[in-house]
Amino acid sequence: MRDPYSYHRRSSRAVASIGFDNVPRVIADLTGAENVNMEDLAAVGHVYDPVTDKWTMRDQAAEFLYMGTSPLTFMAPSGTRQILDHRSWLTHSDRFYCVPLIEAAEYFSSTDRHSVMNIVRCEIREITHELLEQIGADTTAVLMLRSESRSYYTSMRMACDTILLNGITTPIILERQLDAHSPDVAALYAATDLGGLLVDGYGDGVMLTVGIAERRDEALSLRLAYNVLQAARTRMTKTEYISCPSCGRTLFDLQETTSLIRSHTDHLKGVKIGIMGCIVNGPGEMADADYGYVGSGPERITLYRGQDIVQRNIPAAGAVDALMDIIKTDGRWVERS
Repeated sequence: MRDPYSYHRRSSRAVASIGFDNVPRVIADLTGAENVNMEDLAAVGHVYDPVTDKWTMRDQAAEFLYMGTSPLTFMAPSGTRQILDHRSWLTHSDRFYCVPLIEAAEYFSSTDRHSVMNIVRCEIREITHELLEQIGADTTAVLMLRSESRSYYTSMRMACDTILLNGITTPIILERQLDAHSPDVAALYAATDLGGLLVDGYGDGVMLTVGIAERRDEALSLRLAYNVLQAARTRMTKTEYISCPSCGRTLFDLQETTSLIRSHTDHLKGVKIGIMGCIVNGPGEMADADYGYVGSGPERITLYRGQDIVQRNIPAAGAVDALMDIIKTDGRWVERS
């Protein structure tokens, strides 16, 4: 059994770039869009420049584009692959760089498949011993798992536990479709449902589809997917800040200082910075931060590398610059593009 008190990512085999030691992949669901053009892909992290005829891929960009029955009418950006429903994939001109999505009910009867990757979409009620046995033996299969239960997290957790206990190492993509009244409510559901599973060690990929007042928002869906992955510490794509809530012991303006540090460092991908108001609880609360900025007295700051003090009781006036110097010394600084 898995230890519930410590994080262990479920062991899975690699199917192309999904599973094993690959970071969880992000899939954008574009099936709700009509006549997708090059400019539309900016919402999912791929920006096209017609002057140079080149694509730019942002740090937070979808690596797979689920197009359903309507493939792109142009070549997909470099580094991405289209996912097409199986019947549409069968008639597509490029059946290698496009990946088929096969519904679980059709999986047993579908004989014409991709030689490298086949995504099998399964609602948790469709999971059977026979399906798991065949998928487990299929080295090209990736399971896209979804639930229509009112308790998404609970039902998905049970399904993932079943797959784990049966020794199935097929990669799992977590699919979640949700409608909400506001982006804040959508973020809450995405965090509790997908974030909970990721923290449990489940999920080799995520396909989150968000609708606000029943209108799909591809840009919000992508941003929330990456934010949940970052919060679960399973894929770091931006700077992370860990800050205390402030109390009577706080020795500087926490909000103003955090804003100042963020303005200098928010381009450092994957760096975790703790900003703590006092030396009493600060070092403990920022235990897993890469660097720490901690108030140690009136107008005095102590800087940390991990849990080790690097500079003690330095003037607050130059503390942000000193923090940046430490990051540079460690070779983790990059210039803002």
